[in-house]
Amino acid sequence: MRRNPDGPLVEEVRRRRHEISEEFGHDVRRYGEHLKEFQERFADRLVDQITVVARKKPLKEGGG
Repeated sequence: MRRNPDGPLVEEVRRRRHEISEEFGHDVRRYGEHLKEFQERFADRLVDQITVVARKKPLKEGGG
């Protein structure tokens, strides 16, 4: 058996991607329409841009 160098997380993402694609008949337009409908349905919960807030103090060197 050949070992997958990508690891279990990448395999899980690929599996889910295939399941989602299969759900929409592997039709990217159908999936896109679903996403648009989903966005409209939950428009009050979505943001249209990311707001970056400046820090008062810079992070210490080393990430802490």
